[in-house]
Amino acid sequence: MPHPPVIVPGVDAGRIKAGQTIQAMQQLAADLADRKPDTVVLISPHAPLFSDYLFVYDEQELHGDLSKFGAPEAHLSLQQDQELLEGILQGCQQLGIAAGSLSDSQMGRFNIDRSLDHGAVVPLYFLQQRTTFKLVAMASAGLPLPDLYAVGRAIRTAAETLGRRIVLVASGDQSHKVNAESPYGSCPEGGAYDRQLVEALSQGDRTRLLAIDARIRQKAAECGYRAAVMLCGAFAGLAIRSDMLSYEAPYGIGYCVARIVPDPAGLPPLVDPLQAARLHWQETVSHEQQKASPPVQIARKTIDETVKRQHQPHPESFAELVQENPWLNNSAGAFVSLKKNGELRGCIGTTVATTASLVEEIIQNAVSAATGDPRFEPVRADELAELSVSVDILGAAEPITSRAQLDPKLYGVIVRSGPKTGLLLPDLEGVDTVEEQLAIACRKAGIRADEPYRIERFRVERYT
Repeated sequence: MPHPPVIVPGVDAGRIKAGQTIQAMQQLAADLADRKPDTVVLISPHAPLFSDYLFVYDEQELHGDLSKFGAPEAHLSLQQDQELLEGILQGCQQLGIAAGSLSDSQMGRFNIDRSLDHGAVVPLYFLQQRTTFKLVAMASAGLPLPDLYAVGRAIRTAAETLGRRIVLVASGDQSHKVNAESPYGSCPEGGAYDRQLVEALSQGDRTRLLAIDARIRQKAAECGYRAAVMLCGAFAGLAIRSDMLSYEAPYGIGYCVARIVPDPAGLPPLVDPLQAARLHWQETVSHEQQKASPPVQIARKTIDETVKRQHQPHPESFAELVQENPWLNNSAGAFVSLKKNGELRGCIGTTVATTASLVEEIIQNAVSAATGDPRFEPVRADELAELSVSVDILGAAEPITSRAQLDPKLYGVIVRSGPKTGLLLPDLEGVDTVEEQLAIACRKAGIRADEPYRIERFRVERYT
């Protein structure tokens, strides 16, 4: 279910433009009333989102409204299903997935409150009009996709254990860049992502949904995919019937309303959809390996041997590769980036040469990217088949006198303020403007928005 506040009375005149969406939401509300669930479990991408923690709302009475959008009268209050919530959290704990709420001091530090966000309020505004139910509400989280899928399974297991009749709501708008009407701009990937998602839902093809390329998703600027992955996990091992109720893109933003229900007469998939998607990812990585450039061959072999055998290869083991590519004897800074299923899994590098050759620089940084990136756990052996590797060789940095000299597609940036330094590589997915590039680099450096800083630019050669 989408969550544009403009479809709720009192917010805006947008209801007229999103008529198909409103009609489909009302249809789902009628269907909900017929099914009479005990509890609605709602997943919202606008709840407090963390990369390593699944946030859940834990108040006994859950409240929310659209006062931030000019409609305080669009208010709701629902009782929490505390028993089901505890069952879900126990399931997450068994999976090794950190989940729960936050203390008052933590909420204050992150400047968030306990009110339901609009990603929850908008769907619930429609669903509560015809029936009553308890609620469990949570974030979609920035966890790896297999973990999100497993959380979906845990939600279903907890409900089955308690004998709860539940409806799981995956709240999310789709691409925010479908066409030129969007205030966020448009890109070809916007329409491409929405078409793939709509076709997968229309056909009930969970494998196709789970295998959507992360690069397309990121450029499309969607906010509903992770919730959809959790929804797929809840139906693991079951035959389903999927109905596409509506799709439209007013304002250049994709609004999709669909319904998925178990199909007792259908045949369950022979292969789990997530496993089938992972096989697709592995085939993609295998194809990349066959075409890997010399720097990536060095990085990949280093990562494989480090993870599998706790052994770092000696530079001399690449002597034949260096003989064929003597430029690898040069020295320069280098970054090694790892992605799993298109999502960042590690990235460590050096801005200038710290070793005698590119071979040594790549070996050093490949080990660090796989085992020493503080944002991630060390890479495991069972992940290697799904890891894409790239290597950026950095050119010399040069100071600039005007931001007009920057281009986030062509140049990386280094920002400096006293001892604080931040670097961002060029041509990164989702970084389309100079302002975005500098903001991210400053955030990495810990430089405040009102703090003066110097800027340098550099070019890279990216190898895949």
